[in-house]
Amino acid sequence: MPVTGLRRYVNLVRNTGNPFEYLFDKFHHRGRTLHFATKPARLTFEVPASLYQVFKEIFMADVYNIRPLARVLPDDPLVIDIGANAGFFDILLLSKVKNAQIYAYEPLSSNIERMRSVASSNRRFDKSVIIKPFAVTGTSCEMLRLYAQDTDDNQVVASSLKDFSGDNTSERWFPAVSFSEIMAGMPRTKVDLLKMDCEGSEYDIILNTPADIVCRCEILLIEVHDIDDRYNVVTFSQYLRELGYEVNYTPINGFCYALEAYKK
Repeated sequence: MPVTGLRRYVNLVRNTGNPFEYLFDKFHHRGRTLHFATKPARLTFEVPASLYQVFKEIFMADVYNIRPLARVLPDDPLVIDIGANAGFFDILLLSKVKNAQIYAYEPLSSNIERMRSVASSNRRFDKSVIIKPFAVTGTSCEMLRLYAQDTDDNQVVASSLKDFSGDNTSERWFPAVSFSEIMAGMPRTKVDLLKMDCEGSEYDIILNTPADIVCRCEILLIEVHDIDDRYNVVTFSQYLRELGYEVNYTPINGFCYALEAYKK
């Protein structure tokens, strides 16, 4: 679960081979594009200023608890990443579990292009990550409306919920695929890990997918957002417990939680 304070820098050292790249920028306030290499397995990638926060959440705050996760996953896990953004979670996971097979779903073209750039310079990423340029839904539809920032740069808060963020002033439509359709196309019956960071769509995806399909996922790592009295981390956790998961969650900020769920 997320860490704070000096422990973040311990994670930075554990997860990157050149942690001073971040420290140099932090203390000189330059806001430049950072260049990192992971360890123990080496993958190289860039972090523009627009993705600093995502980098810090994944590589420093460790919202996905990567080291314990790597210990419980099989040597060749099947992974679905919904809301892959620029692929930072996939990069970090592949640096710890080199034989992971990842299906990465991301609708925004700027984020997709950044993942493709990582694939072009890292054979392991190119071999292991199948990039799927789709939004994901619970109920099947051909196109999904998302509200996003009015920028061509990488962004992190695009949502199907109109009032999710005041920064989302642009309305766009994206090709969509349902989670049931995704699971029907998986090469194995069981999915070892489902990771989701989809800015409020976690409710539609999980609650509107048949329970027996959701239960084919052994581990769930989900950023859950408190929306209202009906859609919040408490009710969401209770639903997953009713499906037979052991659930824990920790706050990331005032309305967002890092949730872990393991099949009993």
